[in-house]
Amino acid sequence: MAFVTYILLSTLLAGLRGAFHPEVMGLTATTAFVVVLLEILGLKFGTYVLSISNDSQLLDLVAYSGYKFVGVIVTLVISEILNRGQGTGGWAGWTVFGYTFMANAFFLLRSLKYVLLPDSSSSTTAGSGMHTIARAQRNRRTQFLFIYSYVVQFIFMWILSRQDGSPAQIKTAAGAAKGAVGG
Repeated sequence: MAFVTYILLSTLLAGLRGAFHPEVMGLTATTAFVVVLLEILGLKFGTYVLSISNDSQLLDLVAYSGYKFVGVIVTLVISEILNRGQGTGGWAGWTVFGYTFMANAFFLLRSLKYVLLPDSSSSTTAGSGMHTIARAQRNRRTQFLFIYSYVVQFIFMWILSRQDGSPAQIKTAAGAAKGAVGG
């Protein structure tokens, strides 16, 4: 839901700035989809490399990756209001972005902690499926969780909040599409 709202809001803001073209919606949707896809692939790869066997389904990971769109939407709306249509730059945009990023990162850190870091004080129990892990393995998982929650989320949220549909960006995308079609 936030995914679609982000796409519609970005194209609406491009239209209010006078930079709307039909390609804006496609470019925004493609960027958002690639961000979600890269994030899910990164999470799956990280859990594989760290030997994390969890019962998380793919839809759970999609849900976790969708939370960033709420912060990006809030950043876009408040920045647009406070900066009077000048986009997400300036002190207001960076302040709102910083707050929503930290809130999202803290939420992901707290939520995914139970998936990636089983309780080390409990041994294997029949119903929980949790087991004790070595301290070195726990440290690697903690580092992965921190990098995912803070570094990766910062990069992806910054990319998404910078989608502005400027005319130069649209010409580049339209030229690439025309070249791919052959004419």
